[in-house]
This record gives sequence, C-alpha cells and structure tokens, in this order.
Amino acid sequence: MKVLLIIDMLNGFCRKGNPLSLPNTTVEIEKEIESRILIYTNNNYKYYFICDSHSLNDPEINNPYPPHCMQGTDETKIINTLSNYANKKNVLTKNTLSITYNTKLIKKLEELNPTQIEITGVCTEICVMFAVYELRIRGYNVIVNSKGVLPLKSDNHEFFLTYIQELLGAIVF
Repeated sequence: MKVLLIIDMLNGFCRKGNPLSLPNTTVEIEKEIESRILIYTNNNYKYYFICDSHSLNDPEINNPYPPHCMQGTDETKIINTLSNYANKKNVLTKNTLSITYNTKLIKKLEELNPTQIEITGVCTEICVMFAVYELRIRGYNVIVNSKGVLPLKSDNHEFFLTYIQELLGAIVF
C-alpha cells in the first residue's frame, strides 16, 4: 500500500493576497499533484490532504508567522483545482507545523501500514521538511516529489530538497 500526502494546498498559501501566499505560482505543482492523485486512485492507493486550520492561540501564530489559514476563512479551503478530490475521509487538519501532532494521520498510517509515503505540497522548507522528519523517525519509507512541492522562499528550494534527501534519508525524485 502506498500513501500520498498533499500538504497545505490551500488558498492561504497558493493564492495571492494572503499573509503567507507563495511568491511563485503553484499552477505546475497543482497539475503534478492532480496527476499523482489520479495514479493513486487508479491503483487503489490512499491519499490525504493535510491542511492548516488555525486559531489565534496556536503556537506558530504571531511567532514566527502572522495569522494565516484561520479557521472558517477562505484561506483554509483546498484550492479549487484539487478540491474535487477532497472528502470527509481524506482531509485532516493541523494547527502546527506538524502533520502528526493532534491529527489522525498516525492512526490512519498504522491501519494502512504503507510501504511508501509520497509527499507533495507546500512549503518545502517548512511543513514538507517537518513531515519528512516526522515520518522518517517513525520508520516510514518516504519519497518527495520534487515536481509536486514548492518553497515559501524560492532560493531555499534546492537546499532543502538536498537536506531532505541527504540528512533525513528520504528519496527525492
């Protein structure tokens, strides 16, 4: 069983005009992620959207990040190009940089016992990198789709992909 994780493909990061909007367009990674979802669906594999959903009391709000993806706002919605693939069973929310802290992800992974977990989404140097770390320390085989991730700061991208591969032990393709 393989699992695809789609991290923070939300209006708050992928669409302009929000406090943590990415400086580069996400159109290309949207296409890549959609193609990966279709491959996973056709092979009867699982995929999950992991989505920021914050309140003002969350640890990362105001230090170091401004309020973003606040619960109940348009920022927390999965971008329209991918939203048709989301449902109640495959959307998990998080209120920290962690994809596992106070989420149901680990329980789902324990039930599935995946042979491989593929990571896509944003941001390479923040939530993607932390996701790789959290999964690797739990012994999971992790791959990062370099065509399906983007950084918050574009000059960091190659550095963090190398870091993810060489120091965290994930395969980057």
